[in-house]
Amino acid sequence: MWGVEKRTHEGRVAFITGGGRGIGAATAELLASEGAAIAVAARTLDEVSSVAEGISASGGKSIPLVVDVTDEQSVAAGFERCREELGPPTILVNNAGTPGVPLPVAAMEPAAWRGVFEANVTGSFLCAREALPMMASENWGRIINVSSAAARHPLAGMAAYSASKAALDQLTRILALEGEPYNIAAIGVYPGVVDTRMQEESRSFGAKLIGDQLHRMFSNYRDFGMLRQPEEPAELISYLCTPAAERLNGHIVRLEQLASLKEES
Repeated sequence: MWGVEKRTHEGRVAFITGGGRGIGAATAELLASEGAAIAVAARTLDEVSSVAEGISASGGKSIPLVVDVTDEQSVAAGFERCREELGPPTILVNNAGTPGVPLPVAAMEPAAWRGVFEANVTGSFLCAREALPMMASENWGRIINVSSAAARHPLAGMAAYSASKAALDQLTRILALEGEPYNIAAIGVYPGVVDTRMQEESRSFGAKLIGDQLHRMFSNYRDFGMLRQPEEPAELISYLCTPAAERLNGHIVRLEQLASLKEES
C-alpha cells in the first residue's frame, strides 16, 4: 500500500501507451504511486489488466485499455473511455513503439517500413490529437514522447527506426509550439538502452538475418551490463510531468540529465 507522503501528481489523469510492460508499465506504476489516475493502454489485454490490477491493489486508481495506437478509431475510443471513467487526461506518455526488423534499406519491404512509422510516429500523432483538446480545456498538460538517441546517431540497418524517431522528435517540437498557449508542454525522452522485451526481440533476430554488427551490438548491451532498468526512465518521465519541467517544453531530454535537471529546479 502506497503512503501519502509522496503525491507529486495528485489529481492528474495519465494516459500511457505501451503501458503493459517495460518503460510504460514502470511509468504507470510510478505515476500512480505519486497520485495520478492511470489509463494503461496497449494491444494486449492480459498485460494492461495485470498492470492496472497491481496499481489498484496498491491503493491507486487505474483502468486497462486495449488500444492499437495505429488505429484512429481505437485511439479515439480509448481516450473517450479514459475521459468517462477517470476524467480528461492531462498527462500523455507516448511510449508505444517498435524497432521493426533492423534491415538495410535495400532489403526492407515497404510494408515493414510503413509499419515502423505507423507505430512510432502516427500512433503518437493520433494520441496527441485526441489529448490536446482535453488538455486545453484544463489549461494544462504534458505530452511525453519516448524517443531514442537513434534519431541523432545513424547506424546501418536501422533506417526505419532511426528515421521514425527523428520524425517523432520534430513532432515533439511542433506540439510544444502548438500547446504552449494552453500551458501544454511537449517533451521528448531518450531513455537509453533499457532491459525490455524490445531488446530481447532485437537479440533474437540473429546475425544471419540482421548482420554481425547489429547482432553483436544488441548482444553486447546485455553481456556487458549496459541495460538500464525500466524504472530509471520512468523516474525521468515523472519529473517531466511536474510543473518544474515546463521550462523544457520542446526539448529532447536524455536520461543522464535527470540529476542536473532536479538540481536546477
